[in-house]
Amino acid sequence: MAKCFFIPMTTPREQIYSALLTVLQSALLSPAGPFKTVGRRWQDPSQLSPADRPALYQVQKDELAKTSNINSIPITWRATVDLVLYSTGDTSPATIPSTELNSLLDAVEAAIKSAAPGLAQSLGGKVSHCRIEGKIEIVENVQGAMALAVVPVEILLTA
Repeated sequence: MAKCFFIPMTTPREQIYSALLTVLQSALLSPAGPFKTVGRRWQDPSQLSPADRPALYQVQKDELAKTSNINSIPITWRATVDLVLYSTGDTSPATIPSTELNSLLDAVEAAIKSAAPGLAQSLGGKVSHCRIEGKIEIVENVQGAMALAVVPVEILLTA
């Protein structure tokens, strides 16, 4: 009879997602950073007041376990998170919505990089790496003058 068992992640999920949020808040939340809102509870753009923008929301997306037929090789976990960014939404006809969004994207990229050049962002040693990975979706003119970006973040760890 074959036995099936579940091997959990080495670090509890909530600690990982909380660590990422802490990294983002410390680097990006006003007054130190450009965002007025950084959180995990996604808000529809129609629910955002101008006083809450620009805003960034960390949204859990999925997890993938990669296993091996060899028992001694640990499971590799790949978790993905979307960072949803909304710009301020200047209504001036001379304003290009993506101009502000580009500087917000640069700030997010810098926040996720490790403080030590050449080393992976490990969220305080909780994961192997945490980095932007994949296509960044950009939409201009959301709810009038706002711009939106969805930044995919990959988190890798072994069990």
